[in-house]
Amino acid sequence: MLSALMSTALLAATGTPSLPQQTAELRPLVRAVVACVLREPPDHADVEDCTSEALRRALEAQSTVRGPVRPWVLGIARHVALDTLRARQKQRLRNVNVAHDDAPSSSRLVMDRLIDPGAGADEQIESAERAARVRRVLATLPDGPRNALRLFHMDGLSYQEIAGRLDVPLGTVATWVTRGRKAMAEALEES
Repeated sequence: MLSALMSTALLAATGTPSLPQQTAELRPLVRAVVACVLREPPDHADVEDCTSEALRRALEAQSTVRGPVRPWVLGIARHVALDTLRARQKQRLRNVNVAHDDAPSSSRLVMDRLIDPGAGADEQIESAERAARVRRVLATLPDGPRNALRLFHMDGLSYQEIAGRLDVPLGTVATWVTRGRKAMAEALEES
């Protein structure tokens, strides 16, 4: 009790208020900083919660203060408000309701990221039908052009490699590929 009286007398002599007194005086300013960061009115419940949390943290850590109290407390308030914004964002992401089409736009952005970007079922069916038509038309070509087209387009071989594999001149490979493409284009237009 004597030490409390002595510290009070010392503060009165120096004119410097205690940290609890300073934080109480800073409460309106802390509330304004928190409201600005949260983009809420000063009387919003989250603003009041953040203000109380910032002042609580300041009072608990008062032994670490080195320098002016005001910027230190306002820094704490800013960090508390930013933590609250991050928590809100995480909560919104957790609460996305995929079942409702009338979800808010922020929820729709999350749902858009969840949708499979691959081709739809109708596109996959169309692609499979087109591939089946190409295989049918390719099967109707004579052996030379069919093998040359298959090796060139499906296996990715060059004309020189095809000529070596089929044991034919390079000009023959070029002719087979050109004629094979033309015959396939005509057959596919008709089907």
